[in-house]
Amino acid sequence: MRGSTIAAVATCTLLAITGCAKTDDNAPIATAGGATSVAGLDKGTAAACTLAEQATKGEDGRDLDLATAKDIVAVGATSKSTIITAATDVLSASLAKAQAAAGEPDEAVLVAEVSSAILKVRTACQDTDAVKASITKAGKDSSAEATSDSTSATDGKVN
Repeated sequence: MRGSTIAAVATCTLLAITGCAKTDDNAPIATAGGATSVAGLDKGTAAACTLAEQATKGEDGRDLDLATAKDIVAVGATSKSTIITAATDVLSASLAKAQAAAGEPDEAVLVAEVSSAILKVRTACQDTDAVKASITKAGKDSSAEATSDSTSATDGKVN
């Protein structure tokens, strides 16, 4: 029990130091008003990035919590960006572990992991060029129409 508490406190402290620090160098990709910085992103990607940004700033009732994580995972599943779907997949796994541990001694640590995963989604969103480059024609759920770039990368792969 003591180890879990120490880990939770350490994780929360780390999040406070690194994840919530705000400088001009960490300009957000999206704001609550839907700024033009989400131009060129599909709806799922823009929504996931906006929710992660709001959670980080505590805007529009969002926080680094399980409820916001559920919303990010839901919209992230419709993202056409491989970077954002990968980040939301990690968030989804952390969310599932935290929900399964409800009432258990490790719950606080697993909830802190969810908070960290939300911050990772936000961090992924900040590299707009990479996010835009990772957008495929088809979303995660419909792999029938991948771009020629995404299919050529797997053609030479040896199984």
